[in-house]
Amino acid sequence: MKRLFISIILVLLCASASVELMASEPETTRKERNMILKANEAFNEKDYEKAIELYNMALEINPASERAKYNLAVAMVKRADEIGGAGGNQQSISPASPNAADSLSVGLKQSANKIFNELYAGSTDLPTREMSVYNSGNILFSENELSQCIEQYKRALRLNPANDNARHNLRVAQLRMQQQQQNQDNQDNQQQEDEKDQKEQEQEQQQQPQPQQPQPQQPQQSNSENILNAAQQNESKTRQRLEKQQVPVAPRYHNKPW
Repeated sequence: MKRLFISIILVLLCASASVELMASEPETTRKERNMILKANEAFNEKDYEKAIELYNMALEINPASERAKYNLAVAMVKRADEIGGAGGNQQSISPASPNAADSLSVGLKQSANKIFNELYAGSTDLPTREMSVYNSGNILFSENELSQCIEQYKRALRLNPANDNARHNLRVAQLRMQQQQQNQDNQDNQQQEDEKDQKEQEQEQQQQPQPQQPQPQQPQQSNSENILNAAQQNESKTRQRLEKQQVPVAPRYHNKPW
C-alpha cells in the first residue's frame, strides 16, 4: 500500500511538472509553432503563395526560426516552379509582360537560394545545413550554373556521405557539364574548319580566270548553320550514349517542409 501511495505521488508530480512546463512556455513560441503548422497545411494543399505568407508571419514572431526559414525557402522554390510551368494563379501577372512570369520565378529561386546559403553557413544543426546546401545545388542546377551546383552537392556529401540524392545529382551535373563542354569544343572546331574552307575557296577563286559570262552559283550554307547542325548532331549522339549507359538526366529534389 505504501509503494502504491509513493507511485501515485510520483505520477502526480510528473503531471504537475508537465503542466508547469507547458505554462512556462513563451507565448511567442506557441504562436510561432502554430503559424508554421498552418503554413505546412497550406503547403500540403499546394497553396504555396499562402504558405509563403504564413511562414513570413512565423518569422515576424521569431526572426531566428530556422524551421520557418527553411520551409519558406522550400515553398518559394515550389511557387517558382509553379509559376514557371504556368501551373499557378497568374492573375497578378500582366498579360502585357510575357516575361513577367519568368522574372518572378527567377526572383523567388534567388531569394530561396539566399536563405539556403544563410542556413548552411549559420546553422548549428547538421541536417539543416546538409539539406540547405543540397537544395541550393538543385536551384543552381535549374539555372544551369553547373560548376556552382557541383560544389554545393559536394558540400552536402561532406556533411552526409550517405546522401544518395546528392551523389545522384552530382553525377548528373557532371555529365551535363561534360556534354556542354564537348558541344562547345565541337562548335569551335567546326568554326575553324569553316573559316579554313572559306579561305581556300577565296584563294581558288582568285587563281581561276574570270569567265566571260557569270555562272549561277549554288547557295552555300552559312557558318552559323554549319555550327548549329554540328552541335545538334553532337547533342543527339551524347544523349544516345547516356541512354545506353542508363544514366539519369534529371536531378532529384527535396521539396517537403519540416
